[in-house]
Amino acid sequence: MKPIRWKKHFIYYGCWTVAIICLVATLYYHRDLPFNKSFDAIIYSPDTTFVKQTVVTLVGEKYRRLSGKHRIAGDITFDQDVSYPFTADLDGNQYESMIPYWSEDGSQLTLGIIHISKDLDQVWIKSNEIISRYQLQDGYVYGPASSKQDVGRSLNKMLYGK
Repeated sequence: MKPIRWKKHFIYYGCWTVAIICLVATLYYHRDLPFNKSFDAIIYSPDTTFVKQTVVTLVGEKYRRLSGKHRIAGDITFDQDVSYPFTADLDGNQYESMIPYWSEDGSQLTLGIIHISKDLDQVWIKSNEIISRYQLQDGYVYGPASSKQDVGRSLNKMLYGK
């Protein structure tokens, strides 16, 4: 009879050990991962020759999930004084977030959109604030880039994975 009791204890403690390992692994996977990235970028208009150098800074946290989409939340800053808070879910190769603002009557409108690559190493922003600040028809921020030629190659890869 003693050998059977030993087997029951082994199975009992083995199951508890496996359950604890799974719990620890899940908690470790779901921990928040802070990020703070800065890189050179340009403010540009595809319709004109306008190009201005700037620095984009991303500060926030990345949340991984076992089920559902990964999420990032934080602040993006460019042109020294333009800053937007964002929360974005991973959608394929990129995180996407609308830039909201509220009108005087309290309705929510969209000021622009932020695209951030899956690895948090590329950013593309369209904002009405850029358009009005620099009197452009279409204005974007893209980084890392030092010229308009850098944008075309990298942007397709970021947005479409090609």
